[in-house]
Amino acid sequence: MFTLDAFSLNNLSIKLVFPETSHAQSLYNLIQQNRSELSRFLPWANEINAIQDELAFIKLMRSETAEYKKLALVILVNDQPAGMVDLHDIKLNHQSAEIGYWLGQKYQGKGIMTESVKRLVQISFSNLSLHRLNLLADHRNKASRAIAQRLKFDHVALLKDEVKYHGQFCDMDLYTVINSTN
Repeated sequence: MFTLDAFSLNNLSIKLVFPETSHAQSLYNLIQQNRSELSRFLPWANEINAIQDELAFIKLMRSETAEYKKLALVILVNDQPAGMVDLHDIKLNHQSAEIGYWLGQKYQGKGIMTESVKRLVQISFSNLSLHRLNLLADHRNKASRAIAQRLKFDHVALLKDEVKYHGQFCDMDLYTVINSTN
């Protein structure tokens, strides 16, 4: 297992690791347990309906990471999968990407995702030489917006009717952070 970063937080051991097929069962179980909450803002949660779906997703993420299209990481809390954090829409020619994340409910409210996103930003700027990172959060998702705010991302815009899921258009808040060293 390749660990990109590791840290301690409130007596919890946190690791950001590349996804492995061995994580599939635990991630699938986590999605099953949190499906109603996850699917409110992340429609893909309703598309993971079997362990094979999660295995296919992990294989796709590994392939797209190898092609520099994505950087997907599993968040391990005390060596148990707790969620994921990623870079997607990586545009190396523009030195930009978008951040995405999800975390099981029992791990929320402990600062795990805020610190994980902070670490991903640091890796993006120092190791990948990215210049700008975007974060899109459903306007109704206060917890997700709070992460961007705590990390001092700039609120760029409220994008009206930006996405459509569950048959309705939803507003998204666009946050950005710029690497001031390049």
